[in-house]
Amino acid sequence: MLRPPAQTADWVQILQADPQLAASVPEATRQEAAVYTFAHAFWLEPGEWRAEELDGDGAGHLGLLVLDGFLVRHVRVIDRPPAELLGPGDLLHPWEPDHTEPFVAGSRWDVLEPARLAVLDRRFAAVIGRWPDLVAALFGRAIARSRSLLLNLAISQLVGVDLRLLVLLWHIAERWGDHGARGAGDGAVLPVHLTHQLLASLISAQRPTVTSALATLTERGLISRNDAGLIVLHGEPPTEFRHLRSALP
Repeated sequence: MLRPPAQTADWVQILQADPQLAASVPEATRQEAAVYTFAHAFWLEPGEWRAEELDGDGAGHLGLLVLDGFLVRHVRVIDRPPAELLGPGDLLHPWEPDHTEPFVAGSRWDVLEPARLAVLDRRFAAVIGRWPDLVAALFGRAIARSRSLLLNLAISQLVGVDLRLLVLLWHIAERWGDHGARGAGDGAVLPVHLTHQLLASLISAQRPTVTSALATLTERGLISRNDAGLIVLHGEPPTEFRHLRSALP
């Protein structure tokens, strides 16, 4: 079997690019799996991504694995514009239609910052059958995404936009932030820039209300911005967030 370098412009060894996936493979067979589990990868530049222009219909594909960067999927259904934030580790399957019968739904993908996606195609799916633990881990990624949506739903039902916003920001920071870079008193840094409008869509609120809530959280010393303009969270996650998190396995 062809074995490309660990990483080139077009190919990437998945277990090297995603250490959490590598940890799912027993150590005795991990090195062999790392050699064979390579996939085509491509970069997306910031802006709208027309996922419907992908080649093929996705038949036999496991999906697209986000390796770097952040994307947003906007959906409009029943005249509501909810959004879903996706980042490293998430597994996408943009070929799958929305099941919102009998209502019509429209969707749009936006790339927030340069994103790298790995194509887990039919060839990749056939190869990883040799490592059932890896198959299960990828299946778990799809389940985790659905459970994350349930968390977002729970957040949107919290009373008070200030609390909704604070809980969402802590969730993003703890899921994708660089925990190793956080020192005493430094705070947790969000790894991506999020506009007020996007934050509003993520918590089912109006943009002016989110702008006001951000100002309130800043005045209370719960958030600030660093030199790069990224939101920094101070203190500890609210108790409501810890309760929500513990409810999810």
